[in-house]
Amino acid sequence: MTQRYILDENIVILAQKGENDDGKPDSTCMSLIEQIIDICHTLVIDPNLWDKYFHQLSQQRHSHPQAGFRLIPVIANAVRMAGKVDIRHNNAAPFPEEGTIPRGSQDDVELVRLAVETGDTLVTTDKPLQQHLNDCGVLETYELTLLSPKEALEKL
Repeated sequence: MTQRYILDENIVILAQKGENDDGKPDSTCMSLIEQIIDICHTLVIDPNLWDKYFHQLSQQRHSHPQAGFRLIPVIANAVRMAGKVDIRHNNAAPFPEEGTIPRGSQDDVELVRLAVETGDTLVTTDKPLQQHLNDCGVLETYELTLLSPKEALEKL
């Protein structure tokens, strides 16, 4: 069964840098993206998320310490392959409970909208976002699946 994943921008940043949240060398996020593409699963991206990816990945400070790994071409190549990337033409619509998401996670509302609209698995390292979505009931109300990169990689 094909699984569909929405990757928070922090996942693509960490993949590009070859690090974990603690700044230590780690290939988990890079492996996750590569395996999603290689194993016939799908990345789900809307215009807002694509803009965030492109903006973050264009910054020199997000370069992988080993020259040669560039995530933008990996994703761009995946877009050309049928079924690898679902690029939605419109941004996800607001949902009624988004106002209950605490202020500290309001910058991720567009990402959550996409997960709510599609029902696809959201992958993030943002622990406050995970806690906020649980506390305000959005995870339960919309039966969202929220995973860390390691958990998502293990599911593949």
